[in-house]
Amino acid sequence: MKKTVYILGAGFSRQAGAPTQAEIIDYAFKLYEECPNNYNKEYFFKFKNFIEEQLNIPSNEFSNIDLEDIFTPLDRCTAERSQFRGVNLSHIMEVREAVVYVIGMTIQLLLNGSYDSKDYIDRFASYITSKCSVRAGLNYRLQDPVSIVSTNWDILLDNSIYETLRNNQGYNGVVDYCCYISAKNESDESVKSVKSGLEKLGQGGFNVKLLKLHGSLNWLQCPRCSRLYANFGYKEAINNYKNPTSCRHCDDNFPEHSGKHTLMANLIMPTYLKDLSNPQYRIIWQNAGIEISEASEIVFIGYSLPHADFELRQLLSRMTRKSARITVVDSRKVDEQDMVKAHWRKFFGSREIEFDFSGASAFVARLIREANDSIADAAEPTAL
Repeated sequence: MKKTVYILGAGFSRQAGAPTQAEIIDYAFKLYEECPNNYNKEYFFKFKNFIEEQLNIPSNEFSNIDLEDIFTPLDRCTAERSQFRGVNLSHIMEVREAVVYVIGMTIQLLLNGSYDSKDYIDRFASYITSKCSVRAGLNYRLQDPVSIVSTNWDILLDNSIYETLRNNQGYNGVVDYCCYISAKNESDESVKSVKSGLEKLGQGGFNVKLLKLHGSLNWLQCPRCSRLYANFGYKEAINNYKNPTSCRHCDDNFPEHSGKHTLMANLIMPTYLKDLSNPQYRIIWQNAGIEISEASEIVFIGYSLPHADFELRQLLSRMTRKSARITVVDSRKVDEQDMVKAHWRKFFGSREIEFDFSGASAFVARLIREANDSIADAAEPTAL
């Protein structure tokens, strides 16, 4: 069985307006300067004060800050329950929450006007959904042609797949985050679409597997039961700062504490101390390993295989087949390409590696063109 696993990094959404990790801090300060009312000023002040006062970074160096250098000391102090330069633990947690808010809001503001430039993401979603639709009925036992592993928080692809499923009357499928997920709004039509992929397969439908290793801006989690709630089209991780809600299941099961099970964003941030002990993320990472182990081809789009991302590197090292074909899609200048090739060949050794430096949009166009050509060739009568 041939199976392709697409592994997406920040570069996949870059052409649709999403920032890379290296750009987020710089964008945050620029957007705040342009329109400070877009941000909660209390959160932004905590964020800015930590960088200036605790990290001792001058304003002219803000654009050079690595997110890992912000989150790693915060997470180490939280894990060890220690202070950071005289800042107590409770304030450290407040600072971390403020940084998460600023990052999420910055991504949201940058993507608000990107919908005219995300056509290639819509076409990629349509292509992937069509591939997955062959699993409907009992075919899921026989075919599993494609899945997506993403390191991104943005929900551009999530929404595109969801809209593709909703707008095509012939599709009976769901976006499958490969974990235990519930609909954020019980009365919303999304309840029909936010469900386990296994449940949908059991009903004769199909699932489009989208495994988000670092979480998603449309997720919230209950601190008591650990359920993940999703809501397509809404960046709940940001909206929740203004309008926090309680876990409806725990409110029903524990009425004496009704309204006190406040949902929270739970994004995995760039840090050298990533905490993957959360039960939902452990399931996602385990399933990601299974998907990679089954792949005859792995396509990396906009992902640079950074050394800091050692959890995914070790997963790829352990689970990638020796015979798997590797395709690396990136957007690089000519004088950078040899360095990129050496970086990937060093990691994957003697495996066959194809490089495409035309970028995500051009690659998707080529992918769909080749698929259409293949369909056309199959439809032509065989010459006698």
